[in-house]
Amino acid sequence: MHLREVLAARVKQGLKIRALKSPWTYRLLRTATRRTQFALDATRQMALYALEQTERAFVGSTPVVWTSAFFPTEIVHALGFVVFSPEVASALLASLGLAEECLNVAERAWYGRDLCSFHRCAIGATLKGYFPTPVALLASGHLCDGAPKAFEAISRLTGAKTFFLDVPRQDSPEAGAYVAAQLDEIGRTLAALAGTEWDLARLAETIKSSEAFRQAALHVNRTRMAVCDIRGSDMLSYVYLMFVGQGHAEAARVYATLGQELAARRRVSEDERRPRLLWLHLKPYYDPFLMDYLEEERGAAIVFEEMNHVYWPPLDAAEPLRSLARKVLAHHAYHTTSARAAVLAELARAYRVDGVVQFVHWGCRATGGTVNLLMKLLRREGLPFLTLDGDCIDRRDYAPEQLRTRLDAFLELVGNQTEVV
Repeated sequence: MHLREVLAARVKQGLKIRALKSPWTYRLLRTATRRTQFALDATRQMALYALEQTERAFVGSTPVVWTSAFFPTEIVHALGFVVFSPEVASALLASLGLAEECLNVAERAWYGRDLCSFHRCAIGATLKGYFPTPVALLASGHLCDGAPKAFEAISRLTGAKTFFLDVPRQDSPEAGAYVAAQLDEIGRTLAALAGTEWDLARLAETIKSSEAFRQAALHVNRTRMAVCDIRGSDMLSYVYLMFVGQGHAEAARVYATLGQELAARRRVSEDERRPRLLWLHLKPYYDPFLMDYLEEERGAAIVFEEMNHVYWPPLDAAEPLRSLARKVLAHHAYHTTSARAAVLAELARAYRVDGVVQFVHWGCRATGGTVNLLMKLLRREGLPFLTLDGDCIDRRDYAPEQLRTRLDAFLELVGNQTEVV
């Protein structure tokens, strides 16, 4: 039995009998992980890391802190706490066919379907008691305006305190000092909640691990500029480490292994001519059809994903808080759409892409509100641009044939072959 089958069977049972809190569940899953055939050993390492962190969250006594996407998790790792991403957990529930139950529970509690399904699913899972109990919720105000409000709702359900990181739109020395002061205050308050001390020396060590992660990720991205034998849809799985692993030494090791494996599989040239695509946002987690059809049946190559772009400058352990502030303020998509388009155009040149695909996730205001302007700006750069409307978590309005039709037309536009030669 493959890992996915074991996980699906065990979790479906476990959600009823709370087997997620049983150490035997994780022993079984670790055994399945070691026996499962993975195309890359880095993927196995990542799965084992995820199991370790999940076991710590459900079974151990270590404080669990929920973080929203793009919150600097180095703060949490420096305290030795468990980082838990409800958005990542919602994606896992969707992949196991369990998200719809949580969405229905949230909607019956009057959380409407116009809200992001990542957060609706997380609220429903919280109401069902499926997620580990947090001691605190950390939400950042940049890039996602839904997470802070969702975390406020979860705070009322769990009693955990919510910390909001206010991120200015423009980067400046004053903005850097402002963000650094907030991070310091959050770290001190979290430490006090757990009865421990806020140690800047330990934060500095965490920054070293985070910089090692950054360097390894840069190596992976440079390696992928050549022809790599890895699917873009598989690389989107590594976004997990982007969201929860930065600051943990094991996440850096996973990326280092990934870089070594990709370099060994790199080809100098490719015999077939496949359209090279830049992918924006995430993917549907409940059905592999879209990505399989694009990359396998139609033979297109997703050569890079915006989510895997290393946008932040080097981190300096001598200035841990300032470094994290610079990182938070550096995200290209948080400023103007023109600034984001300029970065994407640069990535398109670096990866020699033939077109751009934007998956427009329902309920994501940041994506839906800027997509038309972004399309206009990138088309000015000579880049064909396709929008695919859908939902990463909620499959109830899923229309695969419509997605297929739009992909076919777009691939014809960029000169795609119907099959890999």
